Amino acid sequence: MSEERVSPSNVLATPAGFASGILGLKLYPWQREELNALEVQGTKLSTVCCNEAGKTSYLAGPAILWVMALFPGSQVVVTSGSWRQVREQLFPSLKRFAPIFHGWTFHDTAITSPDGSRCVGFSTDDAGLFEGFHVGPGSHRETPLLIIADEAKSIPEPIFEAIDRCRATWVWLMSSPGNAAGTFYKSQTEQRAAYRCRAVTVADCPHILQSAIDDIIQRYGPEHPFTRSSLYAEFTGEDGSGVVCTLAQVNMCIAEPPAHTTGDTSCWIDFAAGGDENVIALRRGNKITLERCWRETDTMRALGEFIMEFRRLRLKAEQITGDEGGLGKPMLDRLREMGWEVNRFNSGARAQEPEAYFNRGAEIWDKGSRRIDRRTIILPNDPLLIEQLTTRRWKRYSDGRLQLESKEEMRKRGLKSPDRADAVLGCMQDLHHFRPQSYLANDPFEQFDRLERYRENAVLAGLDAGG
Repeated sequence: MSEERVSPSNVLATPAGFASGILGLKLYPWQREELNALEVQGTKLSTVCCNEAGKTSYLAGPAILWVMALFPGSQVVVTSGSWRQVREQLFPSLKRFAPIFHGWTFHDTAITSPDGSRCVGFSTDDAGLFEGFHVGPGSHRETPLLIIADEAKSIPEPIFEAIDRCRATWVWLMSSPGNAAGTFYKSQTEQRAAYRCRAVTVADCPHILQSAIDDIIQRYGPEHPFTRSSLYAEFTGEDGSGVVCTLAQVNMCIAEPPAHTTGDTSCWIDFAAGGDENVIALRRGNKITLERCWRETDTMRALGEFIMEFRRLRLKAEQITGDEGGLGKPMLDRLREMGWEVNRFNSGARAQEPEAYFNRGAEIWDKGSRRIDRRTIILPNDPLLIEQLTTRRWKRYSDGRLQLESKEEMRKRGLKSPDRADAVLGCMQDLHHFRPQSYLANDPFEQFDRLERYRENAVLAGLDAGG
């Protein structure tokens, strides 16, 4: 593409001047530099940002409105790996400027101006939707086209091929970091010569409170993937993924365990499905043991053996947690019928820290692996456990949350279900989070709510009687 520089009549016609003088935005120096890169037609930008950097409101939004306002008949196409990003974040941030642009029409995912400029936004895996978007014949200035790929890390590869065919005046890839794979990652690494690249970290964003930064570092550790991604805009994994727990971490924890400390007792049970194992893992204080791992195709016989082990270990039902996924639910239902109302866990349930984890299963694996890394737990020296702990991979969901490799994906790699690892990591957790409602029946807030309902009913009854 040619490098034709815009010649604005005044500073307000530059992208950053437009954002400041027309839209009233207060920009950081790096935001001004990124926006003003659009003065050179033919520019391709790649901007990887930490969380809360403001890329949608301070980069994408001003760029869109600047192109539409200064180039009559221009086209802007915004796509994203997330429909929610387009409809619920980008376009609402654009609509707040509607009073400035008289005669413009702001729809949920489209904008049109009286002089023929238009912007459309969508999320798709259909490359055909890009047909019809292109610059006019000859000069880029005839019908300029800006394409923005927001949250570019999660956009399918065929979409990037379609973007290349459009011969756009400007292309801007912007996103928080994801896995170390795909077009966006390559735009920051092996293909960076074709882009104007920038990585935006918390150091570039004074609006991000130090207390929030410190909280993330304290909770996850300075080298945790979530920390490196959300604060320092670093891509994760050498091949697009990484193991949840490394062999070095596990070996060090086993070789140099902490001193044994007493404390609560937590038992985690994992039920077999197909050729998998039934597992009983037990934690007393900070020491974990694999009490029994066996295969049994007769589920009723397996239940009898579970109960026999509970009695041998002198466990109470409230000290035991079972995974209710798959075969687990009917097994736990039957245990309850037999007088063992144990705690229930669902790996697909909402995480306690939903901003960091895709679901509860990912949360438990990650928090358990960090205990191993810090060597606060005594692990059993079991070869199969070590193999399972160190072969399951994690990946990033489209919004940056940590997601576990599914067991189906593991099977495709020739790995069996990590039953022992599930049980060992599970019994590291605080039992309070898994207890069924019956164990919380004496909670004072529940008692208060119940009494309040009684009071309301009594008042209503009195009103009825007086009527």
